[in-house]
Amino acid sequence: MNDEVMHAVGDDPAWSESYYFNFVDPNTRLGMFTRMGFRPGNGWADALHVVYLEGKRVAFTYGRREIGNDLSAYDGDLSAGDLTLICEEPHRRWRITYSGPAQDIADAQILLQRRKSRPQGWYEPATLNMDLTFDCLTQPHYSGQGARGHFEQSGHVAGTITLNDNSWEVSGYGVRDKSWGPRDWGAGTRSSEPTMSGSSGPSPFVNWFSMNFGEHAAMGGACGRGENAEMVGSGWMQRDGENLELENVRITSSYQPDSIVHTGVRLTAITSQGEELEIEGRVLNVCPTKIAMPGGATFVNEGLAEFRWGERTGFGIAEHWHAVSAE
Repeated sequence: MNDEVMHAVGDDPAWSESYYFNFVDPNTRLGMFTRMGFRPGNGWADALHVVYLEGKRVAFTYGRREIGNDLSAYDGDLSAGDLTLICEEPHRRWRITYSGPAQDIADAQILLQRRKSRPQGWYEPATLNMDLTFDCLTQPHYSGQGARGHFEQSGHVAGTITLNDNSWEVSGYGVRDKSWGPRDWGAGTRSSEPTMSGSSGPSPFVNWFSMNFGEHAAMGGACGRGENAEMVGSGWMQRDGENLELENVRITSSYQPDSIVHTGVRLTAITSQGEELEIEGRVLNVCPTKIAMPGGATFVNEGLAEFRWGERTGFGIAEHWHAVSAE
């Protein structure tokens, strides 16, 4: 079956089919993440698209469209808001385009505040245009198939990003994924305790990561909260054309004082060939995204990060999910 297209919708009201892409240009340090999700139980599809600019600045966009229950009707029509995804060749080449308004935000951490609490002028209205190609470098790595599926794939990204009168030619590496099945942003290993409770500091319930070390290697995976609040999980590595499993993945994080904004990560893992990995990550910019939940919200903090693995330098996304209670 071609898993690039839509799947039959299951009975769960939280059913979702989603497409995700990211990349970082190591020269300009510009980056991007895009997620488009189709949720027939809600009757809409939405698209979150963010471009990381210099410092703490981002161009932020979000859009929705109404949809029906038969998602196969949207094969070849992957669009929401002003974002469009085009599969030019399954598992080989995608095109990502955006043309429309954006919020030019000088410091993305303002998104942690309630909208009514943000100062006047917290963003500048802007026009964003983007046309990128994502050329897949490896075969997809599956962590689930059938009625509930997920795969990830590394690639090279190139194209043009324009914000108002500024334009950048970008070239870098990234990771894409595709998921289908029930998707509850507050479920899984989420604790009943809010992430900032107690004196121990932030306690995310999911840490997801992707990183690219040029053409040499790409990695990805996720950790959940285990015993003693340790973040433990699994992942994958695609290195020199070879697919490997990552086992016993552990992530520890550092944070800004009195904040859920992470500043660094340390990842350790063991490959399926017995190789031990130790990677240090420095978070360059964080874009918080808020998902309303009963009694509070889930903040998915998307961190643009630089990684050091031995003598190699790579870039990617360090994503932390936090449960925050309503005040």
